[in-house]
Amino acid sequence: YVKENWVTCLEGSDGVLKTLDGTLADSKNAVAREGGAFLFAALSKKLKGASVPFLVSRLEAVVENAGDKKSAECRKASSKGAKAFLKVMNAPAAAQVYDMLMKQAQESTKWQVKVLALELLAGYVEIAPEFVARKMVVVVPAFSDLMWDSKKQVKEAAAKALTEACKCINNNDVQPFVPALVSAISNPSEVEECVHTLAATTFVQTVDASALAITVPLLERGFREKSTATKRKCAVITENLAKLVDNPANVAPFMPVLEPALAKASAEVADPECRSRCAAAHSALQDIAKRGGALKAVEAAPLEKVEDAVKQVLAKVSGASAEGPGKETSFKFVASSARYMTTLQDSTTDDWKEELFASIKALLPAGANKKSDAEEVAKQIHQACLSGEAAATGGVQEEFEEDEDDKHLD
Repeated sequence: YVKENWVTCLEGSDGVLKTLDGTLADSKNAVAREGGAFLFAALSKKLKGASVPFLVSRLEAVVENAGDKKSAECRKASSKGAKAFLKVMNAPAAAQVYDMLMKQAQESTKWQVKVLALELLAGYVEIAPEFVARKMVVVVPAFSDLMWDSKKQVKEAAAKALTEACKCINNNDVQPFVPALVSAISNPSEVEECVHTLAATTFVQTVDASALAITVPLLERGFREKSTATKRKCAVITENLAKLVDNPANVAPFMPVLEPALAKASAEVADPECRSRCAAAHSALQDIAKRGGALKAVEAAPLEKVEDAVKQVLAKVSGASAEGPGKETSFKFVASSARYMTTLQDSTTDDWKEELFASIKALLPAGANKKSDAEEVAKQIHQACLSGEAAATGGVQEEFEEDEDDKHLD
């Protein structure tokens, strides 16, 4: 039925989604809830990316049922259903459900829900690596706290999720130390050795917030150690990293941690060499703060402006429509996905094609909805969102300086 009718059979009074919602929410029937999880997985597998606009808002219910108190079969089916959806989810959808999954991982009273949420978030490294890199400032402390959960399964899932998230750090100097940095979070006895190893490293790559997110927790603990040598080496690491920071905004989230620690050490430690290194690192941080010039955060255009741009592109495609069974939901998702993509300044046309084509296919007429057709529309949407009212603002702006040869041409 779904194979023959595709997304047109999902919505409406007799649509498949009505059945799905009813079964997932049937608190009195564990078999029904299990069946809902199977249906969720089947739709994900059968419709693949085209299912995302319709299932993304229902993922929360599936993950919640992974902690079903009455049925082990329901728990197992829900876990499989959520993971099946993860395989077809795109980066915009991952961004949409991120807050929900983080809340379930941190606040759920059911350890199975926590574990599943963490497993799904660990999968983000394959789906939305740039998104994860931007969220590392939040991800690291959240997952670190969960590594101290009372349940062994949650601890292990959190450690794995943090290790996976760290793959999104674009810094080859830091990457080799990720296993040790993650291990030191849950094993305080390893802090000093990890600090000593990191202090012996020559950092050469530009340091951004994602790299600082995993190193600063170690430095914070290192400054609390009694060992003067450890404090000194933490200061050395801080100064070395500070010298490689291009954008002051990358350091801002960590200043409340590092600055007081360095100020205290530079004033209270007995060893003059250690005080000197701490003072130098403190000065380096203050120089970054004074430098200013932080990049303005990228801000997406209002959703309605992006929707207008997408509609204008569709209007030029014969037979394309944003109205009708399955189409309106797909259109809304295409527009919200396009809006998300505008905030990724390094995204290419190929990236836009990859993220949008599956949902665009639902908007195209039969016979003209092959992947190549949808990718061409995605290309046009990308172009439409590069400038004008649908474009994002802020971030890096290209500037060109006229050189001496150009001046002679005037």
